[in-house]
Amino acid sequence: MTFIEDVAKMPLMKLPVRSTVVEVGTGRVLFSPGSMMSDAQLEGAGEVTDIVAPSLWHTDGGPRAAKVHPKARLWGPPGIRAKHPGHPWFVLGEDPWPHVSELQLVPIAGMPKVREHALYHVASRSLLIVDLAFNIVDPKGLGARMVLQLLSDAYRRFAVSRMFMMLVKDRRAFTASLAPIAQLDIARVVPAHGDVVETDAKDRLLAALRERKVALT
Repeated sequence: MTFIEDVAKMPLMKLPVRSTVVEVGTGRVLFSPGSMMSDAQLEGAGEVTDIVAPSLWHTDGGPRAAKVHPKARLWGPPGIRAKHPGHPWFVLGEDPWPHVSELQLVPIAGMPKVREHALYHVASRSLLIVDLAFNIVDPKGLGARMVLQLLSDAYRRFAVSRMFMMLVKDRRAFTASLAPIAQLDIARVVPAHGDVVETDAKDRLLAALRERKVALT
């Protein structure tokens, strides 16, 4: 597993953005390619078989990556074909996922405007997420405190964003869809925004969810 680190320059802060390349026996998967990644960064990922845009919030990087890797299958969540017509999308959870034994899909329900999908890499016991939780412990930018503390309640800590939870429309479906996480053997959590969580990763994620009144155990 390799990481491609980037930064999105926002009006109030610099948002760290991580894309991940996962090697499995059946291919190489580029998870959550950033929309501002250069061709050189995308080429540096090496040959990939699959490109995954795991959330309706993070889709623009998929078609860009597909231009650099035209032989790769392009994946997105339900609703992706309407958002980006004209691209040969496979739909997560609808079309057969070819890496199911090595990379398990964890679709997050109850959020029709987001439809985030996490991936669990069995070999490394890593859970790859996008916006489910942030871990920006060293934020950059004059407005970082306002964005991460006042709006998200995730300033300098590993936390589920308050803003993310505001988009949950069906709390029961949301909680039920996350229940598999409690059964996974998670050694680390790899967020798209912030530092990788290497210590007590599963316990910390479950605690972050409980803080938002989402109890999985």
